[in-house]
Amino acid sequence: MLYLTYRPANGFKRVMAYMIDVLPIFLLLYFASTKFFGINPFESGSLGSTPKHPAAVVHLVIAASAFTLWVFYCALAELSPWRGTYGKVIMGIRVRGLDRDNHSLNLKQVSSRNAAKFLSAIPCFLGFFAAFFTNGNRAWHDSLSKTAVAER
Repeated sequence: MLYLTYRPANGFKRVMAYMIDVLPIFLLLYFASTKFFGINPFESGSLGSTPKHPAAVVHLVIAASAFTLWVFYCALAELSPWRGTYGKVIMGIRVRGLDRDNHSLNLKQVSSRNAAKFLSAIPCFLGFFAAFFTNGNRAWHDSLSKTAVAER
């Protein structure tokens, strides 16, 4: 058994922080698609073969764009003195490094952590769900970058 030197953030707090962070991004992209392109991505349409209305394509673009914007936003926020996004601050959690005495994050850790989020997302988001079952509540991108999400 590996003894932890930090109090890991539970999965509920991590999910809530994600929801707080990503909701404004989704809303911004939704309004941009309806305002500038005149397409409501939530309109029902055929998701089978070629849809008559490009809502399915717009929905996919919005989801991919939101995830990408969220990853860049996370990288900038983790380099800040908060060591996490606005959602993490509200939920009372932060990202910390595991390979330094002062637990600060460096650019390499932040870059690798956020690039690895794409790997965590590829197999049906299994890498994110790992935070519910692993020692220290670490997701794949945390393990790969030698970081952890901990209580403040």
